[in-house]
Parts: sequence; structure tokens; C-alpha cells
Amino acid sequence: MHGKISMDEVAGILSAPYTHVELGQVNDHAVYVMHFKGDYPFHKHTKDELYLVLEGEIRIRFKNEPEIVLKKHDSVVLRAYTTHSPGSLEGALVLMVKPKEMFGDPQAHD
Repeated sequence: MHGKISMDEVAGILSAPYTHVELGQVNDHAVYVMHFKGDYPFHKHTKDELYLVLEGEIRIRFKNEPEIVLKKHDSVVLRAYTTHSPGSLEGALVLMVKPKEMFGDPQAHD
């Protein structure tokens, strides 16, 4: 069965900062859309994750590296064990691909 998903509908659901909607699962990975607004605390994961900015602009701060800025249609893969803090001043809609078990089981905040 194929299910169509509208990004406009998903964006309407995501009103609170750092809430997410799972779009689907592909093998052992899940695809999420998340609303970024403000700064998320520094943290790290045991697996890689991909960010793709759908709307707006985000910045990702790192403990020991310069921050990066991602604008609409920019993407980056954050490698496992990279301590990072994503954020957005104006708000952004971000598609994320990561192993299914990563949401709800993050590493301790640094």
C-alpha cells in the first residue's frame, strides 16, 4: 500500500518547537520531519543522522568545530558521537533520516 503525505499538512501539525512526525520507515531507518525553533541542547548519538532543510534556516553548533548554517534545500550528515546543538532563530522545517531507535533514546546531554 502506498500512502501519500503532504508536507503542508505535516507543517501544520508541527507547531511546537522540536516536535516531529514520522513519515515512514525504510528498512531499519525512519524518516522524520521536525520543527526547529530556538536552540536544542548539546547532545550526541551512537549512529549517524541526516538533516535536510525543507523550509527556513538552521545552524548546528559543535563542541570543537565551527558551526554550520543550512538553508532551504541544504543537507548534512552528522556522524555518530559528534556532539552538536541544532537551532533556528526564525523556525525551520527539517527532514531527518536516522535509525528507528534513535528517537526516544538519545545519548546523555553534554
